[in-house]
Amino acid sequence: MILRGSALSRLGTSLMGCMLFGAATAAPAPAAPAAAAADVPDTQAMHEHLAKATRIAGSDLMPDMYHRCFIEPLYPDSIAKLINGNAAVPATKVFDNLYFVGQNAVSSWVIKTSAGLIVIDTLNNPEEAHEYIEGGMAKLGLDPKQIKYFLLTHEHADHFGGSKYLQQQYGKYGAHVITSAAAWKNLADPKTRNQQLAPAHDQEVSDGQKLTLGDTTLTFYITPGHTEGTTSFFFKTTDRGVPHVVGFFGGMGSPKTEANRDTIIKSYERWLKLAAAAGADTLIANHQGEDHAVEKLEYIRARDAGDPNPFVVGKDAYRRYFEIQNECTKMDLARHGQKVPE
Repeated sequence: MILRGSALSRLGTSLMGCMLFGAATAAPAPAAPAAAAADVPDTQAMHEHLAKATRIAGSDLMPDMYHRCFIEPLYPDSIAKLINGNAAVPATKVFDNLYFVGQNAVSSWVIKTSAGLIVIDTLNNPEEAHEYIEGGMAKLGLDPKQIKYFLLTHEHADHFGGSKYLQQQYGKYGAHVITSAAAWKNLADPKTRNQQLAPAHDQEVSDGQKLTLGDTTLTFYITPGHTEGTTSFFFKTTDRGVPHVVGFFGGMGSPKTEANRDTIIKSYERWLKLAAAAGADTLIANHQGEDHAVEKLEYIRARDAGDPNPFVVGKDAYRRYFEIQNECTKMDLARHGQKVPE
């Protein structure tokens, strides 16, 4: 589906209505002073970046374009309600060495290596960590005492909320909590949401650092924008013996400020180059709106021998996915009347 001409113009008008006036059923707002020039949407730039994102999406990535260009920036309250949900999703073996142990809105993953386990993110709070991470691991036959690292992708409470509890439970068995120096700094800030759930300062990862545990190596990169300390990484996996490369970008939510939008654009552009060099063909994320994990996990549990793994999108689609993230962020800058970087 490619939007052209009047169709694109109508869509731009609709988007403007969503942004400026809210839902169609909302009561008329009181008269307000004229917006500052910086708040006036640049509709031409919006159309240009939407057209680019749509062309890049083709037919296979349109849901990802809808999510990043429209749903998340225009319906933040609905997204917040979704993310704060905690409905159960069955723990699932997704690859030969990768397992899902999250819930319906926030993901947690376990990498199984020949020398122990790595847990990616720890959900909202101790209760969820106990129910979904510990409980999910038990259902999958994974021993939490074999956890060597809890990796926090970034310093938002829905990803670190269970970490203090898990650190206390498994630190005595040698487990460490690892994240970037910037994330640790922000986790220690009393203004951080749910800071009381933050773990004690432990190990830091730096840009370009490799972490090898047994037969598995993670290569880390600091990718700010969603947060200052967002950490992303690559690692190898196999699906029924077939090798693949996971590219896990640690935080893709639409930034709320111009500076952070500019920053995440730079991170996306860098990540595209890194992903091409790494050969990334597998998309895993920490929110289901970004990798469609809920429906893909259902498919994984039902697929027959020879059926594809839906998290394996291929190198071309992986590249296009992050080009969409980039163009939609530029569209969001234009939506707010902010300068779009070349």
